[in-house]
Amino acid sequence: MLPLNRRPALAVAAAKAVKKKRDKGDFTIAALGITLGLTCALFPWYIFYNQEKFGIREFVFDGHNSSTQRSFGVGSQRQIASKPFSSDEIPQMGLDFFPTATLPSGDEPARVIPSSDQPYPADRVDYRLVHVANGRAMIEDPDGLWVVQRGSRLPDASRVASIEQRKGKWVLVTNRNQVVELTR
Repeated sequence: MLPLNRRPALAVAAAKAVKKKRDKGDFTIAALGITLGLTCALFPWYIFYNQEKFGIREFVFDGHNSSTQRSFGVGSQRQIASKPFSSDEIPQMGLDFFPTATLPSGDEPARVIPSSDQPYPADRVDYRLVHVANGRAMIEDPDGLWVVQRGSRLPDASRVASIEQRKGKWVLVTNRNQVVELTR
């Protein structure tokens, strides 16, 4: 048995050892919490300054099989489906090769419709320039607000050629040389 005067000294030493062990674990958890908090606070700023990496990309439907597309187990049909038709494989049915591919009515032979008589989409869609920032522009059309940049498709099927400042006013120039001024 230890003398009574030595017991408190051992208890104090044991408490210090336990406290030191707890301090290292607490410090580790606190450091991880601070790191996680800083990451969560700074990540939106990273996205804000690198918008071209995180923005919505325009879909391009060109009909080509890209190497980045994944195969979903179609088997041997995948090679057949991605191969274009040759003119020998298309049966001769007297089709009107306008995109609707309708059959002629009755016994009337198929005729070619000149491009000047073919129907095209509705009238030009009007839009206006609302805001310009960081090389991007916000436009408004009847369907809503859109953010565009150089090369983006516009509601009237043209593309953005440039977004520039002329005579102190921001303008959006299309590839058809149409100039849309900022409205306030």
